Amino acid sequence: MDKAQLAILARDPLFQQGLVLFLAVFAGLFVMTAAARLEISRGSAPARALAAYRTDVADTPLEKLGLAIMRRFPSVRNLLDIESHRRWLLLEGNPLSLPATVGLAFLFGLAGLGAMIASNMPALIMAPFLGFMLPFVRQRSAAKKVRQRVLNTLPDISALLAAEMAAGNPPDTALARAANLGGPLARIIQIALGESRTSKRPLFGRGKTDSVLLEVAQRYDLSALHAFVAQVNMAASTGAAGPDLMQSLAHTLIVEYKDRALREAEALDSRLAVPSVLFFFLPFLFLMLAPLLLPVIQTL
Repeated sequence: MDKAQLAILARDPLFQQGLVLFLAVFAGLFVMTAAARLEISRGSAPARALAAYRTDVADTPLEKLGLAIMRRFPSVRNLLDIESHRRWLLLEGNPLSLPATVGLAFLFGLAGLGAMIASNMPALIMAPFLGFMLPFVRQRSAAKKVRQRVLNTLPDISALLAAEMAAGNPPDTALARAANLGGPLARIIQIALGESRTSKRPLFGRGKTDSVLLEVAQRYDLSALHAFVAQVNMAASTGAAGPDLMQSLAHTLIVEYKDRALREAEALDSRLAVPSVLFFFLPFLFLMLAPLLLPVIQTL
């Protein structure tokens, strides 16, 4: 489709009305969803938690659209393991509900389809698919950052627990103080403490009784977190030898963190090679060659 055809299409009253209607519906859904989320965030803490976990209740047009798509295509619920990623995101805020994410993905896919049809460019054939996948990919990327923050906080929490237990404080008290540090790992500890109080089950495993802390940690797909909680549970159940085990665990985690930081620093040069070529070398090369090639192109 050349410029003349695009100009004729842009002057078509039917096309203009359809474009205005599409933009109005898209803007209305966005505004109504944002307003509904603001209303939820002002409620009580239990209401916010319940709203974050809902998957079958729709309060906004965007959620209703997503819920209708999920009923029609149930497999979209497991796309890119979105439920696991949302569980990580809930540690630091109130992410989009699953129906809202699916509805937003549908609108982005529809926008990509419209851009492909309007431009008639073969290069945009993947635009609908990329637009649909964008909300899921963004949530996965955000969840990966939360998971990395949990991994980086393990040495700090373990050092605090070792210091508290060495001072003679019981493991329950040490863990309660560690929950006040803030961050996603502290939030996991807070969830375990809350479930231990409400269910009246022990925070650490005792005999045949399962550990609430270990049960909560296993909801998150991070093997280092599972190993950390299992070792903390072992240190809490060994009695007098617990502080020494906790101190040994803290030392091990600190050494592992330093080794991981050194490896990431060594790999930084290779990670920056591609962005350096794309955003610095190629534009600089273009600026140098463009004045030389412009006369040659004009003579052709």
